[in-house]
Amino acid sequence: MNKRILSKIELKERKEDYISSLSEELSRLSERISVILVHPKYQGNIGAIARLMKNNGLNDLRIVGGPSIENEAIYRAMSGKEILESATHYDSFEEAVKGFSVIAGTSSSPTFSDRKFLRLPVTPQEFWKSHLKGDKKIALVFGREDDGLRNTEIEICNAFMYIPANPEYPVYNLSHAVSIILYEMLNQMPESSPDIAESISEENFNLLIENVFGILDLIDYPGYKRPNAEVMIKKIASRANITESEFYKIMGMARFLKYLVQDSRKDASDNAKQEQ
Repeated sequence: MNKRILSKIELKERKEDYISSLSEELSRLSERISVILVHPKYQGNIGAIARLMKNNGLNDLRIVGGPSIENEAIYRAMSGKEILESATHYDSFEEAVKGFSVIAGTSSSPTFSDRKFLRLPVTPQEFWKSHLKGDKKIALVFGREDDGLRNTEIEICNAFMYIPANPEYPVYNLSHAVSIILYEMLNQMPESSPDIAESISEENFNLLIENVFGILDLIDYPGYKRPNAEVMIKKIASRANITESEFYKIMGMARFLKYLVQDSRKDASDNAKQEQ
């Protein structure tokens, strides 16, 4: 079996391992993390949040008060329809958050005074760094679209998140806020980085650099510029994190360019001889 075919098989196996590993971790997280909507108002937001939960591997949606689920919410939920259908409805906030170790409230108006400790701000990124690992049950609490969580509800929360925004208009749409917080959750998971493509080997990296330098020779690149050009080319190639697949494509272009320059120089030489 040649190296190119073997490489494709290895990449397929890496992809399968990535999907399996991420799915398993999301399954574990879904047993710990719930989304609680407190008196949501708009069907579109409720449906969009169910879709976002499906995107991020969560399935426990709890709704305190709010309207009954209608067609607009089901339409907006897409593949998250099953989450809407299994959502649990509660009459009180206290009842909805029973059994959770971490009850994380959200708001667009945090305080920066340590005297008002109930609203000390933590970004979603900071929150997940502290709470993603472990086995504590986490409730992500989102308040009303028009005025958020009430003080009596915030007093029940033992964690508090806000999303940095333009101070002139810091209020995010409810579903957008859920999207950002769940994205940060997924982004903190090591399993979420695919790392599927095979990085270029040191041998092929050096071969690529040699070919690029060879093109400089063919075009008679000025000698006094050569050292800086070589350093720059190596730095750019290193930052690019080239894969094996990209290496073969670039090498193909480099060979074509070399042949083109060589043929051009040969034609110029032949023409010069004919003119003599």
